[in-house]
Amino acid sequence: MRTIGVAVVGMFAGLLLGVVLTESAVRPAGTDVSPATALVLGLGPLLLAVLGAVAGLLIDRRRR
Repeated sequence: MRTIGVAVVGMFAGLLLGVVLTESAVRPAGTDVSPATALVLGLGPLLLAVLGAVAGLLIDRRRR
């Protein structure tokens, strides 16, 4: 259960970081965002959520 909890916490931390980074990148750009940039920015939070879960698991494994 601890492993699942660590993965979920890491996932939410990564998702939060992804949303913050995406919002800070989009706000200065205004409304003119190309479709390719929108795709990358849309996938950013999801990728950071997965990386956050993996990082959480790796950190937990080292501490045991």
